[in-house]
Amino acid sequence: MKIELGDFVGQPCKSRVAYEFIPKNELKLNLEDAAANLRENEVFVEMETPYLLMLKIGGKDVSLFKSGKIIVKNTNEKAVARKIAESLVEKISA
Repeated sequence: MKIELGDFVGQPCKSRVAYEFIPKNELKLNLEDAAANLRENEVFVEMETPYLLMLKIGGKDVSLFKSGKIIVKNTNEKAVARKIAESLVEKISA
């Protein structure tokens, strides 16, 4: 499945220092396949469950949910978060 960052709405996270990208349309990601693609593309998968992947990418902690929601942690900078999220969606679809 090909997903692009244009399919998401980005906004600062309300509860912590993070930036979240929420899919405009409902996604149901197969996180097992996503994790395999990410590992092949040199993304460190810290934790894998059927509903959530916790990743390290571009020096940031990132959560990827089955719903497609992406949370880039420890940054409020849109440009930084966007670059990380863009890299992530490219590697999922690779």
